[in-house]
Amino acid sequence: MSLNLQQLAKALELEFRGEAGLEISGVASPKTAVPGELCFIQDRKYLADIKVSNCSVVIVPTTLAMELDSRALLLSENPQYSFVQAIKMLGIGSKADVVGAIHPTAVIADSARLGSDITIGAHVVIGDDVEIGAGTSIGAGSIIETAAVIGSQCLLHSRVTLCSAVTLGDRCILHPGVVIGSDGFGLVLHQQQWETVPQLGSVLIGDDVEIGANTTVDRGTLDDTIIEQGCKLDNQIQVAHNVRIGAHTAIAACVGIAGSASIGRHCKISGASVVLGHLTVTDNVTITAMSLVTKDITKPGVYSSGTPLLENRLWHRCNARYKSLDKIAQTLAKLDKSGK
Repeated sequence: MSLNLQQLAKALELEFRGEAGLEISGVASPKTAVPGELCFIQDRKYLADIKVSNCSVVIVPTTLAMELDSRALLLSENPQYSFVQAIKMLGIGSKADVVGAIHPTAVIADSARLGSDITIGAHVVIGDDVEIGAGTSIGAGSIIETAAVIGSQCLLHSRVTLCSAVTLGDRCILHPGVVIGSDGFGLVLHQQQWETVPQLGSVLIGDDVEIGANTTVDRGTLDDTIIEQGCKLDNQIQVAHNVRIGAHTAIAACVGIAGSASIGRHCKISGASVVLGHLTVTDNVTITAMSLVTKDITKPGVYSSGTPLLENRLWHRCNARYKSLDKIAQTLAKLDKSGK
């Protein structure tokens, strides 16, 4: 599909500058774009790339428009968001699956309840009493266990596993290898041996949640693990039993959230961070990369831990001095008391 500049501006509800009939049929980065393609920038530091780019149209903040007066522009307060909407309007990357097709190798229990226009790929297994809403697509090799519920317009890519009694809201996207509802890591020590605690809860996932490849969400021990609406989880995240993640929180790759932790709404948790069990993180918190959360966070804000990257030689020197920090602190305390 292609749109001209005026048509795209109207669809995006943006002001445009340039030739109204200029055709746009694709998108690209400034460095690789060719005529007919759309780019965007959000920051002044990319102006040099745009000035030499072969793209036909650029989405830019209004504050940068004067510096690109020779180019065709779309003016946006949030160029990246507008760029994403333009991709949808141009029909780029949309799936071409046959709607309503069920592969002959799929195994579907007689008691399963399927809505209209459902697409089911090869070797999918759907268990007893499963309910799937209209317009949902389930990729090859996925397994939907007994009594699981999937909302409408969901997209489950290949090899997704929904364990028994899991509930998935509408318009959710689960990427390859996602496992929802596996047993939580519940153990009790008795006479120097570990006994597994039965995990009797389930997982409830709200509408418009996206979960990245090979991420796992454990079922609750007694109560449910809950991911509220609009959350976005990256690849290879571990969400343990009885965790609650508030609405519209975004979590980057390789984060670990231990059992019974509660994450607030509109939070951002950066890659490789860890939240210990039974802690509470309030709303509107940002946790920077590789941070270890060891106590409750009760006030909104940005939080960090860990040691920033140093040249190796300097890092070894600093590391050797960590052992002296307590002795130095005690010495300073004595000097402070003595007034010297």
